[in-house]
Amino acid sequence: MNRGTGIGVVGRPGHRLALLALVTVLAGTAVVGAVPGAVGATTPKTPGSTPPAVKPCATPATATTADLDSTTGVTPKTVTVGNVSIESGPVPGLFSGAPVGVRAYFAYVNAHGGVYGRTLKVTSYDDGFNAEQNKVETTQAVANNFALVGSFSLFDSSGCQVLAGAPAMSDVSETLDTSTSALPNEFSVAPTFTAWETGPFLYFKQHYPKAIQHAAGLAGNVTTAINHWLGIKGAMQHLGYKIVYSQYTNPLQTDFTQNIISMRNAGVQLLDITAESVTTDALIIQDMNQQNWHPMLVTSGGPIYDNQFIKLSGGASAVAQAATDGVWLDSGSALFLGQDSKYIPAVKTFDHWVQVVSPGYHTDLYSMFGWTSAQLFVQALRAAGPNPTRGKVLAALRKVTAFNASGLLTTANPAGKMPSVCYLLTKVVNGQFVRVADPPKGGFRCDGSYYYVGGGG
Repeated sequence: MNRGTGIGVVGRPGHRLALLALVTVLAGTAVVGAVPGAVGATTPKTPGSTPPAVKPCATPATATTADLDSTTGVTPKTVTVGNVSIESGPVPGLFSGAPVGVRAYFAYVNAHGGVYGRTLKVTSYDDGFNAEQNKVETTQAVANNFALVGSFSLFDSSGCQVLAGAPAMSDVSETLDTSTSALPNEFSVAPTFTAWETGPFLYFKQHYPKAIQHAAGLAGNVTTAINHWLGIKGAMQHLGYKIVYSQYTNPLQTDFTQNIISMRNAGVQLLDITAESVTTDALIIQDMNQQNWHPMLVTSGGPIYDNQFIKLSGGASAVAQAATDGVWLDSGSALFLGQDSKYIPAVKTFDHWVQVVSPGYHTDLYSMFGWTSAQLFVQALRAAGPNPTRGKVLAALRKVTAFNASGLLTTANPAGKMPSVCYLLTKVVNGQFVRVADPPKGGFRCDGSYYYVGGGG
């Protein structure tokens, strides 16, 4: 049995990214903020429903005229951006999907004439799962590229001070670090806070009233994963859930037998595994099956939505299917692995172009983040006109208050750094991800609020 290495990282696509909801318009067109088929689209005002003030890692420098007029990375025929992601290290290829997604969207745009006749290019920097290397490569990207696009790393906080010192350099990436997210030149398709949507947990509270009194969570012992779990835990407790077991796991841990025994002894009936990687989640499911421990509800807020999850969770397909059936996914994104392609054209476009630039690549959460971040950047680049400067693109990004990547995501506010409250519910049934209790034709539920740990009402 392959017990691969897992790193504790999250995804909420959209972190809920919810993945942010849905317009059936092909990539690259104007963004529409409406959510077709949304359930209860109002956002009730509750304690913790406004985000707390988050300070950036350093006081941002003031952009000079020279900074704003910079055309670094731009030629008459090309625009080159940088991408700093984890591609090697303890888990080779961990976030290699991020630059794949950027390349895929750029290839799609280039096939349709580029932007004002310019071909889009991306320079990939691999931080190798190393904080100092992330800082070095962020510095190199600022010096040589027009913007940062689609980066994904557990160590983006290490490049934060570099970006604070380069105030005209746009970073259009899904950062996991709240102090980086707070920078005025940082734009995320799913803004990050220590917070979570209440909608999924309201649903579980209604349908599993006994389980919520015996809840548990596992999270990788990495700052970003811990912050995600604290957001989830806060939302749970706000709604009356009782947490009876909570454990931070070694990012390289491969055996969870003792955790499972402890949870069984604590009477756990609801387990959240959002704040772990898909590989780690699969190992947890394997060990649960081996211990014949089956709580009433196992749920993930994103990472398990991966073509490899079923296979990794049990080896032989029949065993894997039995081990994973019944696991819930409360996600922020459309089912971008293909299930939603009938209703959301952008899903088919995304899946196709990933295969064009990287044949055989297993589309994942990180390639989706790369693609959607690239789309947001291109929207701003087009708005900047035929003679783009860093300042013009920065100004264009600050006007994007509603973005959903043509339906791949639920509508968030990148300029205002506000996430979406919308989500979808999916369950593994007969080894397949199937929508449950959601609006028809690719819609999202929007029946809760966003609970911020440390926020106000």
